Amino acid sequence: MNLNNLSWKYSNPHILKFKVVSDDIDILGHVNNKVYLNWCEHVGWDHSAKLGITPDTYKKNQCACVVIRSENNFSGSLFIDEIIKTDKKVRLSRFFQIINIEKNQTVFTSNVDYACVSLINFKPVRMPEIYKNSYEVTCDV
Repeated sequence: MNLNNLSWKYSNPHILKFKVVSDDIDILGHVNNKVYLNWCEHVGWDHSAKLGITPDTYKKNQCACVVIRSENNFSGSLFIDEIIKTDKKVRLSRFFQIINIEKNQTVFTSNVDYACVSLINFKPVRMPEIYKNSYEVTCDV
């Protein structure tokens, strides 16, 4: 299956594939809510690395992009051994979408806004040019 043909909300997704494992399952028998957020974090870092932004870039510039708002929507459940894809789009914020591949069904979305803070005093700072240039709009909105 061509994963780009799934029902992504935006074109040009940055896609990672995950398989639900037993450690992801909670007392209700489905994926625990925090696992979705972990997947989003992995995709975010993977996409940043693809754009040339790594933890070392943050250290060099002495500032990092941190979450200031996160809106999560759970619209389905995932169970053991199900395989999903997640993507991330960078705008002034990031949009994450998790799709159950077998059903081509979106089961989770998240809009996350970021602000740039100093790694010295953790106060807001202007975003360095390398961040502005790397985190350009990558999808149709």
